[in-house]
Parts: sequence; structure tokens; C-alpha cells
Amino acid sequence: MMEKKLQIDIKKYLKSKGCDVLVITPQPGIPNGWEDITFFKESFWGTIEVKASKNAKFQPFQSERIKKHNNWSWARAVHPDNWDDIKKELDVIL
Repeated sequence: MMEKKLQIDIKKYLKSKGCDVLVITPQPGIPNGWEDITFFKESFWGTIEVKASKNAKFQPFQSERIKKHNNWSWARAVHPDNWDDIKKELDVIL
């Protein structure tokens, strides 16, 4: 599964759970390392960094930002091999 297709699948899944979803495109004004998807539901928010594979490299600051956002609320790196497990985790949360 290519990264873009996985990103689309994640967005559709989150919307089906009633989330507001932002797909982030790197550009001026977006902090370095910001995750690909930011989502909100009621008093909960999360971020998801989408990777093409479990061995895909992180850009500078991505790992640190995922850890920071996970400490604040919820954040994960998602790739095709772990998407089903992340979905199960989100099913409980959302």
C-alpha cells in the first residue's frame, strides 16, 4: 500500500468515526516535523505520521514531535503493517 493511499484510508476512517480531519502539507508556517494528519473529536485530538513502510526514515524532528504530541494527547506513526492494530486502538478511543 502506497503512503498516499494509506493516508486517504486513514482520513476516511477518522471521518467515519466523526472526527474533523486536517491533512497537513509541508509549507511555510507549518512547524518542521509536523505529522501528516491532525484530527479532533469532542475533547480529544491526535496526530498521525503516515509512512510507506515500517522501515521508512523519519524527517528531522518527526520522532520528537510524535513523542511530544503523544504525551499531550495521542500520536502514532502508521504504516501498512501496523494500520490494523492502530485502527483497533482508535476504535476503543473514538
